[in-house]
Amino acid sequence: MIDDYVAQRYVHLRRAAFLMCGDWERAGDLARATLARALTDPDVGDLDLWAYGDLMAAFKPSHGRREHVFVAPPEAADRGASDVDAALGDVYTVLVLDALRRLSPKCRAVLVLHHFCHLAVAETADVLSLDGNKVTEYEAEGLAAFDALLRATQPAVA
Repeated sequence: MIDDYVAQRYVHLRRAAFLMCGDWERAGDLARATLARALTDPDVGDLDLWAYGDLMAAFKPSHGRREHVFVAPPEAADRGASDVDAALGDVYTVLVLDALRRLSPKCRAVLVLHHFCHLAVAETADVLSLDGNKVTEYEAEGLAAFDALLRATQPAVA
């Protein structure tokens, strides 16, 4: 059962971490560390919510320089540059990731947990130790900022 949980959740936790940090290697390290802590902590109630909460705790703002590092997924290199649709998709992926990275950490965490991880507002609130109304406020703020950033950085399509 533990092996099944790790196999199923690792991919989701890694992707959520990538959306938060933009680096696949760091995302993998964070997902593995979260799973290791989840499986050794005797006080874990809802394992999924605990794991997302633990993962999001790694992204509390630091006082250092914010770095924008986005590494394309490994399968992008295998497609070749001749696939115009895929190349355009990669451009939009980078724009989405960059726009997401420019959001405040709380807004980014709310959008990742609620929209990508499909957690309900109440679950997102529990994971981030927020009130449900704050989650809704962060979501609205994040979506508005996200939309403005994407509109401002859309590539010219020939």
